[in-house]
Amino acid sequence: MLKNIQTLRFLAALWVVLHHMQSPVTPFTLSMLPDAVTQLGFAGVDLFFVISGLIMAETTRGLLPSKHAAMRFLAQRFGRIYIGWWPFFGLYFLGAWQSGRLHPDVDLWGSFLLWPQDLTHYLLPITWTLSFELYFYVTTAALIAWNRRHAPLLLSLCGIAIIALNIWFYQRGLYLPANEGLAKTNLLIPFYLSPLTLEFIAGFLLAEWLHRYPRQCLSCWLAGAVLTLTLAFLYQSSGTLFASGMAGFFHVCERATLLGGFACCLVACAMEMERRNITPWRFLQGLGDASYSIYLAHIFCLIVVGSAFFRLQPFLHLSATAWSLSAIALTVGVSWLNYSRIESPLNRQLKGLLVKILG
Repeated sequence: MLKNIQTLRFLAALWVVLHHMQSPVTPFTLSMLPDAVTQLGFAGVDLFFVISGLIMAETTRGLLPSKHAAMRFLAQRFGRIYIGWWPFFGLYFLGAWQSGRLHPDVDLWGSFLLWPQDLTHYLLPITWTLSFELYFYVTTAALIAWNRRHAPLLLSLCGIAIIALNIWFYQRGLYLPANEGLAKTNLLIPFYLSPLTLEFIAGFLLAEWLHRYPRQCLSCWLAGAVLTLTLAFLYQSSGTLFASGMAGFFHVCERATLLGGFACCLVACAMEMERRNITPWRFLQGLGDASYSIYLAHIFCLIVVGSAFFRLQPFLHLSATAWSLSAIALTVGVSWLNYSRIESPLNRQLKGLLVKILG
């Protein structure tokens, strides 16, 4: 089930790895790939968000309204996030502490619990995405407790409200650098009403649409994916964007529109292909299980290989491609071991515990 989605999860994680495989994280990059691939690698996060919304729809469809079901769902999903993150929290904390690079602004408890906060307060900055995941899990649990059947309508109304408010924010200039302080006085704009929440909603609604109308035009969705990704690349590389462009705060509206649209089209292609029994790349489907570990482990692995580069390159004289492939291999290997030996066994134990406690 959802074999192609598993493949997309791995490719999304790998795309993020490629994006970070450049300065200042590493002194090398995978030069055999066009710059456009690594430049938009942060879009792997948008793909993750849409996939997460779709999976939430698929796994909760048909659930009867129940606080018990909502509690079990919430415990399972929160447990999965924390089981995957806490071992790496310990690893990154020890690494930062021993190297003297533990920034005084880091909120350790907030980072440990993935509490929504400013990016500079996370121990591992990329874990801001997990705060968004937990936010959507709480929203989904509330829908389950009330009535899952009304979820598409309620999420549609929420999405419309978020769009309307962000148009107003945009017109008021709250996404301009000059007004950044005003926009970030609390978490309302950068988190609770962020356009990125629309990607979760879009994934959920996409799953409901494909469930109701299973026969889709594959070429239409594919054309949509190509068009939105092309527009995103042209916009990101235009040279007129603030700071890091769509990867940052100031252009999050454009990011949710273009890259969120690309992710929706790509996910729809994957689902339609599976309906037609087209499920290639079984090896990548298996690696999709370790995509969460890849996301969490890759910064550590890239730093390790980057350190080895400075020590060994004067003697080995390897190409940038060789170092890059070594970094990818280490990341995938470490992540698979973590998934198979730690993450997956602990998740099974959690499910068994929840069965005993909640039935």
